[in-house]
Amino acid sequence: MTPSKNPIVAVIDLFRSPIECFAAIYERPKWAILPYLMIILGSFVLWGSYFNHVDMPWLQQTIQAQLGNIGGNTQQAWLTREVLLAGEVFSDITGRTAVIFVLALWLKLATKSSHHQHSYGKWLAAACFIMLPSFIGDIASYINVVFNTNSILPNAADLNSVNGLLKLPLNNRWAALATTMPLLAPWYIALTYAAVSAWTDLDRAKAIIVAVLPWLLTLIVWPLLIISA
Repeated sequence: MTPSKNPIVAVIDLFRSPIECFAAIYERPKWAILPYLMIILGSFVLWGSYFNHVDMPWLQQTIQAQLGNIGGNTQQAWLTREVLLAGEVFSDITGRTAVIFVLALWLKLATKSSHHQHSYGKWLAAACFIMLPSFIGDIASYINVVFNTNSILPNAADLNSVNGLLKLPLNNRWAALATTMPLLAPWYIALTYAAVSAWTDLDRAKAIIVAVLPWLLTLIVWPLLIISA
């Protein structure tokens, strides 16, 4: 095993040979700034393209129809291209950043039984690389938006989420779950398993549990919150 030689090679190795990528990140956690910037850039690329191509009168009418009547002043205030774009980008950036920090905290706590202990900062670096496939999802979503001749709502345009496939309307009670549940969760789980295996001495079964459990809890807890609402 040869650790990645630089940040760009580390990004490539994440998809080609994750173990080599995480071996390099262990020594150079500051390299994580590159995948984080890519994750943020992907959001700007996707939503900038979406709101440049979408039929705004159709979007405004559809949102009004699905969410109920909206006053004229309110529509002018927030059903504009600029406000909707800012809202989607802000939601993506804050959501992805929160996931990275929470995932790093989970990995720090869940690997306490390992004889090899690492700082929260190193797990934070690992989490940035683990979440990098979202950039691939953004590029796929961008291509879908550019070449799709049909009008689609923002919550169905992002192929990173399950709703990118289901395309549930905004007023569907399960739309929130489908929109926030990542379609690429299996990929994130596989990369988390690779990081845990590379950095700890946990056996295979425990490493799999550490990788799967946070996403499994999301699938269980989030629907229960929606049902009880």
